[in-house]
Amino acid sequence: MYRSATSTLSLRLLICSILLDVFVMVPLLVLVSPWLLYKVFAEGRGVGDLRERIGLWQISLPVRPRIWIHAASVGEVHAARPLVAELMAQHPGKEFLLTTMTTGAREMAKKLLPEVEVRLLPIDLGHFMFTMIRKMRPSMLILVELEYWPQMLLACKAYSIPVTVVNGRISDAGLKKWKTWNSVLGWMAQIPELVLARSEEDADRFIQIGTPAEKVQVTGNLKYDFESLSIPGRRFSPADGFVWMASCTHPGEESMALEVHREILRDNPRARLVLAPRHIERSAEIHKSVEEWGWSADEWSASGTAGESEVLIVDQLGVLMEAYTYAEVVFVGGSLIDRGGHNFLEPVLCGCFTSHGPHIGNFRDMKALLNPFGVVDEVADSTDLTDWVRERANSREAIRGRQKAVETVKSALGGISSATATALKPWIE
Repeated sequence: MYRSATSTLSLRLLICSILLDVFVMVPLLVLVSPWLLYKVFAEGRGVGDLRERIGLWQISLPVRPRIWIHAASVGEVHAARPLVAELMAQHPGKEFLLTTMTTGAREMAKKLLPEVEVRLLPIDLGHFMFTMIRKMRPSMLILVELEYWPQMLLACKAYSIPVTVVNGRISDAGLKKWKTWNSVLGWMAQIPELVLARSEEDADRFIQIGTPAEKVQVTGNLKYDFESLSIPGRRFSPADGFVWMASCTHPGEESMALEVHREILRDNPRARLVLAPRHIERSAEIHKSVEEWGWSADEWSASGTAGESEVLIVDQLGVLMEAYTYAEVVFVGGSLIDRGGHNFLEPVLCGCFTSHGPHIGNFRDMKALLNPFGVVDEVADSTDLTDWVRERANSREAIRGRQKAVETVKSALGGISSATATALKPWIE
């Protein structure tokens, strides 16, 4: 419940907020300000974005209790979507507001959750955060995964706003950083009233960084909730020629995919490659690379799947699941180079033969979940990927038996959003 800070803001919190700004946040802001100004003006982001970044929101006071949800990036927005839908269904008398760290995540949230107000989170300076919260007046804060900002947490503490964490996860690198800086950061781990972790391992890690054990529960990974996913029907046709896809790729992986495609074309001259970079702003750069290989490329935004080029580049947010339905075989990137991997459950649920590289540190629990079903393969390098794609390109009748395995996976998933919403209920009502 939002309360005036005058009655709750202790001298200790005030001193902590000032010291954080003076010795940490202001120096960091000075360092990154050229980059921020470039984003605002050189990339045409506009003054509106800058106003949101400094907490100058144009927002009306809530007429009903306002639930604040923070999902930093596109991945967290996708994780939050089924939960927000569940919460809105369970609590029609509440208002919902979602903040993001990136403009891409903001636009994705507006597309996926058109009925929810979406804003950029202000820079984590005390004045900006306190100003924003006074304008927003939330009744609680739900953090997706692990997005602890010190001034944000101090402001919530000052205004008696309960903080909860959903889909909580701590990576190997994150745990190491927390342990290294525990004497400085440990207080933040004690702020949340409730942490709903993705797995037992994550729950144990939250306890290791200082969250009281009685505040930690395991409710599962929202990204795995099959019931909440909108899965299009398959659209590929064997008569159209072999289509394979490299999704969520990072720099270096597109060139590997193009090398693989060159080899596939030797036996399948009508084969088509779909490239879906993790960051769509790299689409022009990738288009140029494709042309340097001597091939033509179409952009999804211009032609969808109707183009006749050898390579199709997915340059839009929010269409990845649809793109999967046009492919028979999918390699999920961020894994041949060490970026921790990306979601390989989605192409599985779309009925695709799916693989990833060896670097999936952020998705080990997903791998453990899917291993018993034998629906995801691991490739060691680009040579291994070539062999894996070629084998499936040359035995396409196997796709017909894929649906049975997919249905088995689907039957094992579901209900995670509902369980998470139920656990949050005492803090919402």
